[in-house]
Amino acid sequence: MQNATANEDARYAEDFARIRDTQIENVLRIISTAIERIKMSLILPKLGDDMDHLRDILEGTSYEPAIGLIEKLHTLDTVKVQILNHDVLKIIDYFHRNYQIYTLFPRLVNLLSNEDKKLIVACDTILKVATRHLWRTAKSEISMERQLHVMYHEREELRSRTAYYHKKLKSRYAVLRWKQAVKFLILEKLETDLANRKWKNSVRIQNEIEKRGRILRDVHKNTIQKQKDLEEELEKARFEYDHLIQSITVNEKEARAEKNKLLIQLENILQKFDTNIGEKIRENLELEDQYKAAKKELDIFMVSYRKEEAIYNKIVVKYEQEEQRKQQQRILLFMMNRAARQIQKYWLKWRRDQRLKARRLNKKKRK
Repeated sequence: MQNATANEDARYAEDFARIRDTQIENVLRIISTAIERIKMSLILPKLGDDMDHLRDILEGTSYEPAIGLIEKLHTLDTVKVQILNHDVLKIIDYFHRNYQIYTLFPRLVNLLSNEDKKLIVACDTILKVATRHLWRTAKSEISMERQLHVMYHEREELRSRTAYYHKKLKSRYAVLRWKQAVKFLILEKLETDLANRKWKNSVRIQNEIEKRGRILRDVHKNTIQKQKDLEEELEKARFEYDHLIQSITVNEKEARAEKNKLLIQLENILQKFDTNIGEKIRENLELEDQYKAAKKELDIFMVSYRKEEAIYNKIVVKYEQEEQRKQQQRILLFMMNRAARQIQKYWLKWRRDQRLKARRLNKKKRK
């Protein structure tokens, strides 16, 4: 009996949970749809501003009838209020049923006014809050309570640590103030030493400035004296330069006179050269005529000379071949005689060695 009651309670709880989940989903879907329709209503007045862009986006899609509705909205007669209200409501109802159209125009959503954007943010916030509260259960609340309890203990622990570190910081602050006082005394001493050093340095700098001033005055005097010496040398150099210019001018005049004289001599020489060249050309022409005649005679002579030369070459070849044959015979005879002499020489040497060897053997046997 108890088991049956428990089963009925569990079944009732499951049915209640399913019904509750369905109701929550329906409520959230209604809220989400209403928010999407609000977004669609916000950009609806801006859709007709650029009809070309609207046609490019919606043509070929399931939302193509919206083009005609927007065009009709522009052509409505504002005088007929009842017809106007009815048509406008039909157009608005179409866009509310097809609120997904606004996702195709993200630029228009970005161009909304700040107030409209705040309205969209507020609607999204309402949806998030409603989702959180509707899906909140006892289990989730208990879990959240436990998390809050843990966070509370962590906060109390953090406060105790903060107080501990605060005391520690106070002690360190006292130590720091003592160190700062010591540093202040050291800094005062260092500033005093620095002031003394500055005074000594300023005195030294003043003395060095006076010393350098005396040196600069001496240098200035020496510079003025050197400038005077250089001016005297410059005047002397100018005088020498003027004298040199005069001498160069005289030399240039003499050189021009010499040049003119040489040009006259050159013209006379050129005239003589032209005359001699003409005579030489005439002599050359005569010599060329003589050369042509002599060459013709030479060609006639060369014909007979080549015939005689061919006969002479044949005789010379035969004579050279005969001389070569005789020379080879003499060389062969010389080689044979020389070989015979060498053989005879080696034979006599061998016989002499054999006789000496036989004598040595006889002497050894006698001993």
